[in-house]
Amino acid sequence: MRKKNKNKSLSPISLFFILIVGTILLSFIISLLGKIELDNKYPFAWLSQGSYSSINTVTGELETHLIEVESLLNKEGIQYIISNVVSNFVTFAPLGMLLISLIGLSVAEKSGLIKSVSSLSNGKIPNFALTMIIIFLGVISSIFLDIGYVVLIPLAALLFTIKKRNPLGGIIASFAGIAGGYGVSVFVSSLDSSLSLYTASSAKLLDPNYNVSLYGNLFYIIVATIIITIVGTIITEKMIMTKLPMKRDNADELVILEKKEKRGLLYALISVIAISLIFVYMIIPGLPFSGILLDSSANGYVNQLLGSNSYFQQGLIVMIAGIFFISGLCYGLGSKTIKDDKDIIDFITSSKNNLGYLIILIFFASQFISIFKKTNIGTVLTINFTDILKNLNITGLPLMMLFFILIMISTLFLTSPTIKWSIIAPVMVPMFMQSNISPEFTQILFRSATSVTNIMTPLLAYYVIYLGYLQIYNDNEVITFSKSFKYMLPYSLLFGLTFLLLVIIWYIIGLPIGPGVYPTL
Repeated sequence: MRKKNKNKSLSPISLFFILIVGTILLSFIISLLGKIELDNKYPFAWLSQGSYSSINTVTGELETHLIEVESLLNKEGIQYIISNVVSNFVTFAPLGMLLISLIGLSVAEKSGLIKSVSSLSNGKIPNFALTMIIIFLGVISSIFLDIGYVVLIPLAALLFTIKKRNPLGGIIASFAGIAGGYGVSVFVSSLDSSLSLYTASSAKLLDPNYNVSLYGNLFYIIVATIIITIVGTIITEKMIMTKLPMKRDNADELVILEKKEKRGLLYALISVIAISLIFVYMIIPGLPFSGILLDSSANGYVNQLLGSNSYFQQGLIVMIAGIFFISGLCYGLGSKTIKDDKDIIDFITSSKNNLGYLIILIFFASQFISIFKKTNIGTVLTINFTDILKNLNITGLPLMMLFFILIMISTLFLTSPTIKWSIIAPVMVPMFMQSNISPEFTQILFRSATSVTNIMTPLLAYYVIYLGYLQIYNDNEVITFSKSFKYMLPYSLLFGLTFLLLVIIWYIIGLPIGPGVYPTL
């Protein structure tokens, strides 16, 4: 007799569909409530609309915007939903980036390169150290925007499998590092550039002579990266891996490096060095035919290299996939695991049979995120949260803590840090300055709080990659939303506590948060 499935939770695909329908209905209800008139007033208008002032970064002037919740249960809404199904899917960034990265990773894996590289250590890298490396790489991957989600998550699963550990642990740890550490890193990134622009403009509303440095958060983000890496590693090893079943029986043994494997590794190393030198030359300005991957229209080298219009930033996933592909190819030719082009095609097409599940999951996720964004619900909620804080007469630590909590909540509904900060900064930066808190420290509070709940919302576009890979590497049951959230909950709670304690201690002690920049004015 077949055993009944006690897990009554809906599958992620079904839940995404329900979220789509629920969002459409919710947009209709909220929009309708905003139009209810009682005694010549609209008591529920705050639910359906909000106004905020953003700063024109060119002129420095405030521009007022009125945002309303758009109902999608009408003629225009239905037209939008139906006409954008295809474009929502094919333009969904995780889809293209994932497929490109898998081309390179598949060749590197199937040729034996990744296993041979792992064999160099003879399996002597401690589990704790491997986990720490993965989380650290996840945190610093934010320098290159969202690359970590489509490269590190599948790579971490492979490394854990080779290490004879449950690959779910690698997926969970890497996602926690990438999403939970998104707001910090060991060096300034495009995020710093984007946030600092709005921070500087907002500060000038109160003090026209105030200048915000791009490196104003540097000391803090370096320390935060180290601490979050340590905390994330402890959570993974002590709270996650101890609850996951062991995965040793089906794991492949590490290969014994013989002459042909060593020859393959040598070929791969030479190819990696050669390709890396070529890419490095392409980002060095001032040399003959160099700097072709830089955005020459941007100011400052960091913006030229890591700005949104940088050719380096836009093509990074192709470069990384190319390194994996070519190094895997060279290894395969040297070790004789690749004999002809048919082997290469087989390697690419045989990468995980149930990848189709992830593609379908991405389809429904792309529709949900696009539809939710179209309704403006997340934006209106963020505006309302900002208004609440603006109307409270609090300063100092209470202001910092409440601001931290409100940013955590708003991130669940509006994941883009740049859009969120463009709404919040013109209000909060001057308000914090009046409490003697520097604009740069206000920015630290914002980016730290954003990281805490970034890992707990399906509205984060790359959450679907994490969710999909959990299912790909799980043979026993469907990984539900509740289960995926359960894995992330310890990270969210302890990362939140860690960030909050860190900013409070930093504020009280008054240590510099960057070169010549302090928490207080």
